[in-house]
Amino acid sequence: MILPRALAASASALIMGVGLLASIANAEEPKTFRMMTGEPRFMDPNLASDFSIFVNAQLFEPLARLDEKGNLVLRQAKSIDLGADGRTWTITLNPNYKWSNGVPITAADWVYSWKRILDPKMASEVATFLGDVENADAYNKGKITDADAVGIKATGEYTFQVVTATVAPYFRAKLALPYLTPVPKALIEKVGDKWIAPENMLSNGPRINDQSISMETNPYYGGTKPAIGKIEMTIASGDLCTAQMRAYEAGEIDFASCIPTQDLPRVKADPTLSKELVPYAIAGTTWVQYDLSHAPWNDKRVRQALSLAIDRKAIVAVVSDGTDHPTATVLPDSIAGSNPDDALKGNVEDAKKLLAEAGFPGGKGFPAFTITTTPTAGRPLVAQLLQQMWSENLGITANINQLEENAFRSWVASRKAEPYDAMLNGWWSDYADPANWFGDLILADYRQNHFKTPDFAALVTKGNLETDPAKRTEIFRAANKILEDEAPMSPLFNPTNLWLIKPNVKGLKHEGVLDFYHIEEASFE
Repeated sequence: MILPRALAASASALIMGVGLLASIANAEEPKTFRMMTGEPRFMDPNLASDFSIFVNAQLFEPLARLDEKGNLVLRQAKSIDLGADGRTWTITLNPNYKWSNGVPITAADWVYSWKRILDPKMASEVATFLGDVENADAYNKGKITDADAVGIKATGEYTFQVVTATVAPYFRAKLALPYLTPVPKALIEKVGDKWIAPENMLSNGPRINDQSISMETNPYYGGTKPAIGKIEMTIASGDLCTAQMRAYEAGEIDFASCIPTQDLPRVKADPTLSKELVPYAIAGTTWVQYDLSHAPWNDKRVRQALSLAIDRKAIVAVVSDGTDHPTATVLPDSIAGSNPDDALKGNVEDAKKLLAEAGFPGGKGFPAFTITTTPTAGRPLVAQLLQQMWSENLGITANINQLEENAFRSWVASRKAEPYDAMLNGWWSDYADPANWFGDLILADYRQNHFKTPDFAALVTKGNLETDPAKRTEIFRAANKILEDEAPMSPLFNPTNLWLIKPNVKGLKHEGVLDFYHIEEASFE
């Protein structure tokens, strides 16, 4: 995705000056919660799909949030009701919520925002999450041009209606997605792309932006007033985990959202840091995926061979000091349809036989290929281990292409049309439903895997329409068996995230599904 020039300039303006507020703060000002984030590409929540999400999640708020157990808790919505047809959702807004200039947030803002996400001119990666809405996909792909044909409309000042194309029992869970927030319609119509400039920006969440990525409490926020008055986000230079670790130990930040692989043993053994370490499992999977659009990756035997040649326990032992959970299946255990028994069966000898059957005995004739990865979360080390395992076990050669985070995201987006060999990637649940994995991710080809199997697609479509939970799980299990056998990606591990939190910070919570944290619920002791 190409960032429009005006948006790029505004995003840069927001980033400038980060870290300066601490020098001008005085003792009477509220205590500042200091943290670090990767460089965001977008400050517009309708476009955010990278580190931008973590920034925007403090400024903008969806209709609901998820608690630590993954339960839906209403925020901007007063009620969410599903009609008897199973397709019509009526959303009543809480009138207590206002924009940060005190103007009420209305249904017109929400309708405008969601249709703006779908507008082809926006080229928003977020659009896939509204794909269930009637005519949304057709409008987003330019097959129709009438935005009024999309199944989203205001039915009152504080009420709007969403009609899905088919029955979509999982749609309620999507309403907590941090990407599906409102934007100020009147402001955008007045100043256009400049609405995200610091002097113009309006937000609906618990925070407002004050000239940099530093936030103060929104005085018009309709929810519980945050106990922490300010948030200061420093932009990391280089690898986020490494930068956070240095800053945390130097006392420059109060919270680190990840720990470098090489520092894990030391942190666990340290008498102080070990007490500040907070682990929690994520409903996600890290994998190496292949481009199924061309040879040799369009041969299932090749993909199966590479998967069976991987020692996942060894990877976890080296990369996360045993903290992550090795897995040979795509779906995490917490997602309906997951079944560890569906994993590919076999060992290295079976992998060699499969590769030979595909025409590459002992790896002879197999083309050298490239694994593309980012420098974050120990992924270069994962790539090196895969490189070694495939060389030793199969006699094939893998090269490594490491890109910085934003460059990697742009590269992935360009793979819609450009071929590649393999990439280290993964997925963390946006909401706790297999539709998010099988539909939003795989059928929508969100990660450019190019996996197209009619039997799998038919089962996913059938499962999405089923309202009986037991029958739905059974259908998705059948789909999962096909996915694991086809092996479009080789699952490696389910990550366990590790936080470091200063002991005077209390009540910092994460969502039970997404790796988002709610600073508005935290306080200083």
